[in-house]
Amino acid sequence: MSLDPWQMIVLGSSGVVALSALALIALLRWDRSRRLATRPQWDHLLADTDYFKQSVWRIFRALGYQVVWARAFTDPLERQEREVVFFLKRRGELSVALCGRWVIPITSEIVTRYQRALSTTPATRGMIVTTSWFTEAAQAAAVGLEVELHDGRQLAEWIQNIWA
Repeated sequence: MSLDPWQMIVLGSSGVVALSALALIALLRWDRSRRLATRPQWDHLLADTDYFKQSVWRIFRALGYQVVWARAFTDPLERQEREVVFFLKRRGELSVALCGRWVIPITSEIVTRYQRALSTTPATRGMIVTTSWFTEAAQAAAVGLEVELHDGRQLAEWIQNIWA
């Protein structure tokens, strides 16, 4: 069976398109892996919520968590996204992490409100991760709760250890 010229053109064009698509996929995967391999920059974490979300996602994955989903929330006063909530899974245990690119200290009110919200989810553990720090009252409020507090020092330490 022989092909007429139009069939040969279509067949040849299809091959070129397929090869171009494979090359594009390879390029996109390389670019993504290159971006994921770079150490997060602190000033970018504070300035850009999407960058913060991607960086913290990478940190949680490096710490052994599977990120089920993540969603950024708008601060009602500043009207900009500052917080990202992560729903995480590790060894069958569900956790919810409230992560914020804050510059002011985290108070006991935030810890207790978070604990109340956490109790309405199927998660058994919670975390608050911040670029700032926790007041003594916030640390005291977390005692005895299933809430881990991770401040900016801990976040910087995770970045240092993961991208050493």
